[in-house]
Amino acid sequence: MLKKLRQKLSQTVEELDEQRLQARYQELDTIAIGSAPLREPVALGGEIQGLQVVPRAGSPSLEVTISDGTGRAVAVFTGRKRIAGVDPGRTIVVQGVGRKERGRVLILNPAYTLF
Repeated sequence: MLKKLRQKLSQTVEELDEQRLQARYQELDTIAIGSAPLREPVALGGEIQGLQVVPRAGSPSLEVTISDGTGRAVAVFTGRKRIAGVDPGRTIVVQGVGRKERGRVLILNPAYTLF
């Protein structure tokens, strides 16, 4: 018991946050981001961690970073600067075909559901 307590107290904030996210999103009917297959249709769920507007091909794109504790994915909505209800801390499920870009899973123009 004391060993478990020491182990828990020695965890970093990032490790505790990953555990919290994994526990929260394991019951969604989604694939864990850390084990998501590439170039296949997937449904990924997690907490919105960040939003960024980035110019792509001359028009703005909204990049939404999500995390489920096993990894991070970026949903890119082309031609958008904002989507109502898509805010940090919200739960979202995105559906689309994932690919690797700059070491991260990226889904372009996914279908999405906010919780």
